Amino acid sequence: LNPELGERQVRWDFNMGYATTIIIGLSFILLGGLVMYGQGQEFSNSGAIFANQLINMYTDSLGQWSKAFIGVAAFTTMFSTSLSTLDGSPRVMAKTSSLLFAPGYQINYLAWLVILVIGSVLIYLGLTDQMGTLITVGTVLSFISAPFYALIIYRVVTGPSLPKEHHPGLWVKIFSLLAIALLIGFSLWYLTTL
Repeated sequence: LNPELGERQVRWDFNMGYATTIIIGLSFILLGGLVMYGQGQEFSNSGAIFANQLINMYTDSLGQWSKAFIGVAAFTTMFSTSLSTLDGSPRVMAKTSSLLFAPGYQINYLAWLVILVIGSVLIYLGLTDQMGTLITVGTVLSFISAPFYALIIYRVVTGPSLPKEHHPGLWVKIFSLLAIALLIGFSLWYLTTL
């Protein structure tokens, strides 16, 4: 959080990140659908075999020239996601605990980092040969946590911790509440399909 940045710069940065995330997400969905749909291939539960199957599917679709590129892209995606999570999550959790708990009961950045690393290693060791289960666990946790985080964010941007002049307008509030209702609905629907 850099207090020297103006509202215009912060808003531009947020909008650029949001738009880029939408474009990349849609690209992954489209690319995954075009390459994987209708292949009839049974994916392995082993992480290493699954990664190899994925790389081979894209190589078969795009050509042998792309194998090294796809491998590097897959590794870079996993590495950058891991790095972002290992950096961002402990920072957010440390700040959250400083806001929620009295001094002396707060958990600092390093403690959250250790908790995240230990949890990640336990998940990896427990599910390394069960790729399908790992994906299911991740998907379920995402669907369950999304409405929770959306409600927290809505509460923060409409609550007393943010000056009134920075609160969103009526239409944004209505849109946000509708989006939260959709998130809750999709989460409940997804849980009934398991």
